[in-house]
Order: sequence, then structure tokens, then C-alpha cells
Amino acid sequence: MKISIVGGGIAGCSTAYYLTQAGHDVTLFERDSLASHASGFALGGLIPSIGGPPDDPYGVLSRYSIELHRELAEQLTGHAGGRRGDGGGGNLDFLRKPSLMLVKDRAEEESMRRVYGQYAEDHTLDIRWLNFGEFSHIEARISSTVLGALYVSEAYEVDPYKLTLALWQAAEQQGARLVNRVVTAIAVSRDRVSGVVTKDGTTGADAVVVAAGPWSSEMLAGLGVSAPVTPLKGQIIRLDAPGPPPKVSLWWDHDYATAKADGLLWVGTTEEEVGFDDSTTDAARDRIISSAVEMLPYLEDAELVQQTACLRPVTPDGAPIIDAEAGPDGLVIVTGAGRQGIMLGPSMGIAAAALATGAEPPVDVSAFSLARFS
Repeated sequence: MKISIVGGGIAGCSTAYYLTQAGHDVTLFERDSLASHASGFALGGLIPSIGGPPDDPYGVLSRYSIELHRELAEQLTGHAGGRRGDGGGGNLDFLRKPSLMLVKDRAEEESMRRVYGQYAEDHTLDIRWLNFGEFSHIEARISSTVLGALYVSEAYEVDPYKLTLALWQAAEQQGARLVNRVVTAIAVSRDRVSGVVTKDGTTGADAVVVAAGPWSSEMLAGLGVSAPVTPLKGQIIRLDAPGPPPKVSLWWDHDYATAKADGLLWVGTTEEEVGFDDSTTDAARDRIISSAVEMLPYLEDAELVQQTACLRPVTPDGAPIIDAEAGPDGLVIVTGAGRQGIMLGPSMGIAAAALATGAEPPVDVSAFSLARFS
């Protein structure tokens, strides 16, 4: 089949990868450069969704996607996915890195203990409740005000920019083409998509995958499809911190701190509903630093090296849209994963590739249809 994809982020590039692996003719349209928005500036933390029942669709999708990440680390680089935590994933900077989810008050502690209770007998996910004395052996610089932490062993990290580019390069080697143009419309003929329109004309297609992040809703509106996807700005700072880097990633509230391959400590983040403004701000910088120093007092002596911002595509319920039923035949929508876009990217891509070709996705995505917002 001849398939066009709109959007060169993780969702679009992973869709291209899985389509070309199956032998399809793929053209990807990106108005800027690949991974130039959220997929190029995200943290890349891969933590399974926990807290819901084991058969929760979002949790199932997240665990499936992490397995795909492990496979991609091997397929794209020739290196295994690093279960032992000693690297792996080659130039994707993919590695296993356990996470500590820090708890600051009693209500939060009760909630986390309930989560632990749900997974205590699930040996596929090594999740443990640790009190202060236990987790301080893992990272002694955490504030003494922290009451406890949930330890998640099967967590990983990847460089989102390198992953997105590697997915595209693999697709390109299989014949995929990149068109650096603004898509002005999706062509429709007899209630079926027929191609993608740019200033150069119409490129014919049997199916069109819209993976344009927060810009997807505007594009779909031209087809009479209402998709509640909006931008959520997130800012991250990178610090040159004193002492050895933490061996685990640390999470609290909406924030985190983790050492990355560039030798810096990445600390974030914000959740700002400010439209399509992707500029960095002093107010966000100060809030992130204040939160980080509260949890990790040693960071008071850290030096700010860089601050970035990006726009994540979010939906009202925080879950992605993966749909081939809305709008004309041959239209596939894959967007809206918000802060979990990198983690869910491979599962969204493999599902979108299946839907575009009329096949059954290898993971159940029926819960992520656009119809749930009707």
C-alpha cells in the first residue's frame, strides 16, 4: 500500500518504521525537521503505568510499549536492551534505570502503599515499598523530609531524539521518503482519503496517518473531525551537579531528576496550558529549581547549563488517540500521549501501521478511539 504520514515525531517515525518493515510504500511529511518538537526535547523516561488494575488498557499499552523499546534497542543498534542495567541500546542511550517515586506526606504514602499492594505478587514487575532508611542506601542525598519511596525496578531510559531519528533512518533504508513541506489539507475522494496536499500539489495515498502532535486537531478539523488534542508546554532544565550522578531516576509530584548520557542532571518539569507558546521562562526555571532543591538539597550548588521547552499533545483524559474509525476511510489518527509520548510511541506506531493497512493491531487499542469523547 501507498501510505502518507503527517508528522515527524516519535509517533510518525515509529509508524513509518513498522510500515516499511512490512514492505509498504511510505512518504512522511514534516514541515520542520524530524524530532524538532516534543520528541526531540522530552526526557525519555520509560516507566510502566502502575496504579490501575493489571488489565487496565493504558497499563497494558505501556507495558507492551516498553517491551517494544527493548526490541528496538536491539533491532536498531544490534545491542540488547540492557536488563542488567549495564548499558545496552548502543547509540540510543537505552538502558535500564530503576526509579524511585518519592513520597512527602501521609496521604501520598497511603496511596503508594496501596499501589505496592496491587503489585506485590506480580513478579514480572519488581516493585517495592522502601522506607527512608532503605532508600537512603540507594541515594543518600534525598531530603530527610521524604517519608518513603516506591521502587520500580523495570524502568528504562532512552534518548528520544536519537530514537526518533534511528526509527526514521531504518524506514528510509527500506525506501521511505521524507517531504519537508507544510501539509495544507488531506485530499478525499468518494468518502476515502486519496492523498496529502502541499504547495507542490497532491501526493496520492491509499491511507493517511495523522501524527502531528498538538497540531493534529487543526488538520483534522478540515475533514470535519473534532479531535480534542491541545498543547501542554513542559520545560526542563539541565544542571551540572556536584558529586556522583544518581544511579536511579527520582520522581515526585509532577517532577523528576535523572542523570543523562550528556553528563548533566535533567530536572523537570512544568505543565502549562499556554497555547502554542514554546518559549522558556524564568518563572518555570525558578519553580523547577526550588522543587528540586527541596527534594535534593545538594542541588543548591548546581550550575544551570540549559533550559528547554516543548509542546506535548494532550487529550482531556490524558490517554492517546489511536483511531481508524473517525472521518473518511483510510484515515488513521495517532496522537495525544502527552508526557508519555516517548514511552507509548512504539506501541502507537505499530498499532497505527496495522490500522492503516486494515490489519488487526498486535495490542488492543479499542479503548483509545476518538469515539470515547463523543
